[in-house]
Amino acid sequence: MALKFKYSILQRFNFEALYNTFLGLQPREQIFALLGAGFVVLFIVGLPFSLASGKLGSLEKEITQGREKQRQILRELERYQQLKKELETVESKISGGFDATITTTMESLAEKSGIKDRIENIKERAATPSELFDEVAVDVRITKVTVPQLVDFLYNIEQHPQLFLKVKQIQVKRRYDNRQLLDVSFQASTYRLQGTGG
Repeated sequence: MALKFKYSILQRFNFEALYNTFLGLQPREQIFALLGAGFVVLFIVGLPFSLASGKLGSLEKEITQGREKQRQILRELERYQQLKKELETVESKISGGFDATITTTMESLAEKSGIKDRIENIKERAATPSELFDEVAVDVRITKVTVPQLVDFLYNIEQHPQLFLKVKQIQVKRRYDNRQLLDVSFQASTYRLQGTGG
């Protein structure tokens, strides 16, 4: 049955008859026929290659995009790990660095910097709670200090070996009676993790 079918197809495409028909055409018609046949052959052969190359191009693009997404995820993971490490460091500092007597600490650090007598005022603020910690702060005002004295005082606050202290909202004004001296106001804060008590 299959052989019969193949034979009938070959009968329909009688190449000798086609060739004779081709020879019977005018030279101009023969050129057009050859061009048409060439186009059909190119189309039949080229179409699968074109489809395959298009599919390969699409797959290559998807692979490239996948690799870029993978790199992006790895970058985000690295960033997350870094932030987590920084948070753990801060939590460690806060947990062991809360200053329950911050006013007394400011006075002792001012004395260390030689400016205890320049303290005009230290005023405690109410604790400010947040999700992770409570902030306990004091407003400090000092007068008639030099730049080196101020720098030394602020350095001793922020670099305290045992306590976690931060200086914020600093305001510096030169004095009218002596331009070498400064009047300074700032907020010093210490932090307590939620649930650790005072």
